[in-house]
Amino acid sequence: MVLLDKLRVEGISLKIGGEIILDDVSFTLKDKEIKVILGASGSGKTSILNSIAGIIPPDSGSIVKDGSDITTLNTNKRNIGFVFQDLGLFYSMTVAENIAYGLRLRLKDIHEINRKVIEISKTLSIEEHLRKYPAQLSGGEKQLVSLARTLITGPDLLLMDEPLSSLDSFLRNSMRWYIKDIHEKFGVSILYVTHDLADAEILADSIAVLSQGSILDDGHKEEILNRPRSAEIAKILGYNLYTKDGRSYAIHPSKIKVGGQVKSTIIFFEHGLKNNYLVETEFGRFNIVTDDTLSESDSISLENSIPLS
Repeated sequence: MVLLDKLRVEGISLKIGGEIILDDVSFTLKDKEIKVILGASGSGKTSILNSIAGIIPPDSGSIVKDGSDITTLNTNKRNIGFVFQDLGLFYSMTVAENIAYGLRLRLKDIHEINRKVIEISKTLSIEEHLRKYPAQLSGGEKQLVSLARTLITGPDLLLMDEPLSSLDSFLRNSMRWYIKDIHEKFGVSILYVTHDLADAEILADSIAVLSQGSILDDGHKEEILNRPRSAEIAKILGYNLYTKDGRSYAIHPSKIKVGGQVKSTIIFFEHGLKNNYLVETEFGRFNIVTDDTLSESDSISLENSIPLS
């Protein structure tokens, strides 16, 4: 089955107050795909979403959705849903009223609104909260209400701006699986931006790595995560970087083996579900994540290192 492009961003650039926010950004999102844009805070992730949604139009370049140029199209005609980082729930409204808000703006029949609110609340397992107010909900429940309010209007493209950043690690893990399932249940493509590598590892079909307003790399998840093409990309992906014989290398903390030719001195360690070490070697300091136990007498192996261009 050939997946068509749901979205094609072609060379968009944006300046605000003379500062370059986006610089010739290009990527595609396939139909029914989840693409994660991964980058640090301030790298331009939210500005990309704002340009696609029509909130802040780019200075140059184009945005094509389902084969049609929407660069200058009115925001409410794009059939795009946007889940913001702060969720934007109305705390004076009940959960049911929050979910129904978009349909009420579209002047839909009250019976249709009620039917759709009940239907989507059951799908997301929040029907028991419909008469509550947002202040009475947990962080994860608020996230589901925000998703329900966005999805009830039937968008075929969902933009998500670091929606899990305010949740604790347990809730983030459970919410990732809700999001993973959404594009199948609702037939929606998802563009998800985050600085959290775990979001990319769990959610993404493809990943675009963003730094200072520019896309450094874009491709299938496994390709991006396992074969960084530069030191900058490797650093964003959490790799250790070092130089040997005048050449640069990267190695992921989980790929360093206990036992090898490189002598190491333990600087710090933490034992848990995984054992975490910070060690000093002739090539510099390395973070290590392993099931094995490293002792002061052990050396390490860097044989799984990736040469960088």
